Amino acid sequence: MPTRWKKIGIIGGLGPLACAYFYTRLVGLTQADSDSGHPEVILLSSPDVPSRLAHLLEGGPSPVPALRRVAKRLERAGSEVIAVPSLTTQAFLGDIAAAVAVPVVDMPTAVAGRLRAVGVQRPALAVTDGTRGAGRLHQALTADGLTPVYPGRHDQAQIQECVSLVKAGRSQAARLLFRSLASAPWVAAGDAFVIGCTDLSPLLPDLPSGGHDVGDLYARAVLAHATAAP
Repeated sequence: MPTRWKKIGIIGGLGPLACAYFYTRLVGLTQADSDSGHPEVILLSSPDVPSRLAHLLEGGPSPVPALRRVAKRLERAGSEVIAVPSLTTQAFLGDIAAAVAVPVVDMPTAVAGRLRAVGVQRPALAVTDGTRGAGRLHQALTADGLTPVYPGRHDQAQIQECVSLVKAGRSQAARLLFRSLASAPWVAAGDAFVIGCTDLSPLLPDLPSGGHDVGDLYARAVLAHATAAP
C-alpha cells in the first residue's frame, strides 16, 4: 500500500450506472486496512455529455467539448490522474488528454496489456458498435499479439440492445439477455470471455471461469497510475 495516493478524477456519466459501478471496483481492488488507506476520488457525473455512440455511428453532436470541460473541472478540483471508464469514449482520449496537464489513463492499452499478462490470446469481446467501429481496442490488442474474436451480426445487435436497456434503466431485462449471450457459440471460439463495455459490467458481476471485465482491468491500471512513490 503506498504512503500517498495521487488524487483520482473520474469522468462519470458514461453512463451513470457504469461509472458508479467502476467506483465500487476501485474501492474493492484497493489494498487498505482502513478508510484512510484509500485514494481520494473525485467523480464528476456530467449528464450533458452528448452520446458518444450517436456521434460515432450517426454523426450526432460531438461529445469532445463537454468531455474536455469535465476533464478541466476535475483538474481544477485537484485530480492528479484522470480515468475515463468507458471504452467507447476512448475514441476521444487524445482530445481529452490535450485539455489537461495531468495524465489520462489509456483504457485500451491497459486492457490489452493486462489480458496478455494473464495469458489470454483470443479474447471473445462483448463491445459496443462504437468500440468496434473506432478500432482503438482492436488496435491495442493486435499490437500486443492478441487476436480478438467478435460476435456475428445478430449477437452484436443483442449486445448493443443490452447497452441501450441499461441506459434506459431496464437493467433486469438487460441482465437476462446478456447472460444468454455470455454462453453463445462465438464465445467458445476465444479463450476468454471479455466484457468490453462498462455499461455491461454490472450485469454479470460473477464472471464465468476465465472471464474478464474491462472495468476491473481498467480499475487496476488506474490504481497503479495513482500509486505515488514513498
